[in-house]
Amino acid sequence: MRLGLVSIILIALLTVVGIYVYQNYAAGLYYLAGRYDRMMNPYGIDPEAPTPTAGDTSFHRSMFIADLHADTLKWERDLLHRSFYGHVDVPRLAEGNVALQVFTIVTKSPLNFPWSSCVSARSPDKNTPLLFMQGRPMFDLRTRAFYQIERFKDAVERSREPDSPIELRLISSVDDLQQLVADRMQGMQVIGGILGIEGGHWVGGPEASEADVRADMEELFDAGVRQFAPTHRFDNNLSGSNEGCTRYGLTEHGRIALQHAEELGMVVDLAHISQQGLRDAIALLEQPFNISHTGIRHNCDPPCTPDRNLSDDDIRLIVNNGGIIGVGYWPQAIGPSVWRIADVMQHIMDIAAAEDLPHPSHHVALGSDYDGSVTPLIEVGHLDVLTAITRRRDQPFHPEVTRDIFGRNVCRLFATVLPGGDPDFANELCAQLQHAPAAPVPD
Repeated sequence: MRLGLVSIILIALLTVVGIYVYQNYAAGLYYLAGRYDRMMNPYGIDPEAPTPTAGDTSFHRSMFIADLHADTLKWERDLLHRSFYGHVDVPRLAEGNVALQVFTIVTKSPLNFPWSSCVSARSPDKNTPLLFMQGRPMFDLRTRAFYQIERFKDAVERSREPDSPIELRLISSVDDLQQLVADRMQGMQVIGGILGIEGGHWVGGPEASEADVRADMEELFDAGVRQFAPTHRFDNNLSGSNEGCTRYGLTEHGRIALQHAEELGMVVDLAHISQQGLRDAIALLEQPFNISHTGIRHNCDPPCTPDRNLSDDDIRLIVNNGGIIGVGYWPQAIGPSVWRIADVMQHIMDIAAAEDLPHPSHHVALGSDYDGSVTPLIEVGHLDVLTAITRRRDQPFHPEVTRDIFGRNVCRLFATVLPGGDPDFANELCAQLQHAPAAPVPD
C-alpha cells in the first residue's frame, strides 16, 4: 500500500518535471526560430531613397496594389498581428495600401555550399531545423505545404471576427477577385490573398503515373492554390532549376503538371526555372503566366547576382508570349540602389517596346520576395517610396504606367486565368482601377 502511494507520487512528480522541461525546451526552440527569422529577413533601407511628398502618398493610396511573391507563411508569425521583425503582416500590408498579395509556400531550401557551383536536392535542407524549432511537420514535403495552407486559412477565418479591423480573404475565383475590387473601390479595409506553391517537389517522379501527377495538382487546386511554380532552387521531378546542378528542361511530368494547372485555373509561375525549362514551358502554355520575383542581368552590379536573373533574351521570350515579370526589391536582384528597381522595370518595358508590343507596361509587376530570406530595400508599410521613385526619376513613369505595374497587370493576369475568367472580362474588371478612390489610412 505504502509502496504504491510512493510510486504514484513519484510518477506525478516526474510528470510535472517532464512537462516543465518540455514546455521550457519548446519555448527555447520557438525563441530560436524567432531569432532566426530576425536574422534572415531584415530590411536594408537605402539612405538615398526619396522621402515621399504628400502628392506621392496620395497617388500611391489611389492605386490597386498587388504583389506576386511573399514567403511569409514559412515563418511563425501571426498574419493578423503587427510584428516588429520580418517583412509582411496584414497591418503593414494595409499601411502600404496593398490590395492583393500572393503568399507563396516554400517546403525545401537546400544549403548552397561555398565550394559548390549549384544547389543540390541532396544537400542539407535549411527548412528542416527551422520546422523543428517551430514545432511544424518536418518529414514530408506535401505535409509541410498543406500545413502552411491551413495556417493561412485559419488567419482568413479569424479576420472575419467582429473585432478584426482588416479582413483577409482567400481569392480562388474570378468572382472573389471581382468582389475584392468592388469592396476596395468602396473604401473597405480588405486585403486579398492568393496561395502559391514555390516548387512542387513531391509531384511526379519515377514511381508516379500521369494520373498521380494530375491528382496532386487537383489536390492543390481543391486546397485553394492558384499559383504554381514547378521549381525552386534545385532540379526536381518537374524541371531543372536555374540554380540546379543539371538544369534540364521540363520533364514529361512537368508538362502534365503545368498543362493541368492551366486547365484547372492556376497561374503558372516560372520563377527559378532553368533556361531550357523556361523555353519548354512557354512553348507549352496557352494562358498568361508570370515570373513572380526576379531581377535582370543588364547592368547587374554587385551585390546583384546575374545567374539568378533574366537575360535580355529571356525577357524577349517572356513578353512576346504574354508573360508578366515581377521585379524584386533585394540587392541580389537589382543591385545596391533602390532607384534600380524602376530602372529594371524600364529596361523590361524598353525591350517590350522594341518588340513592337502594343502595351509595354503590361509586362511588369511587383515581385518583392518579402520574407524570402532576403534584405529588401523598401519596407512594405512604406511602398509609397517606390511610387515616389517612379515619379522622380530622370524619365518619370506616366501615371497609367505606374498603375499598370503596381497592380492592374496582376489583376488582369488572375482575372484571365482563375476559374471563370477570360481576357475580355479581365480588361473590363481591371479598367475600373484607373479610377480607384484613395484607400483610407488604417488607424
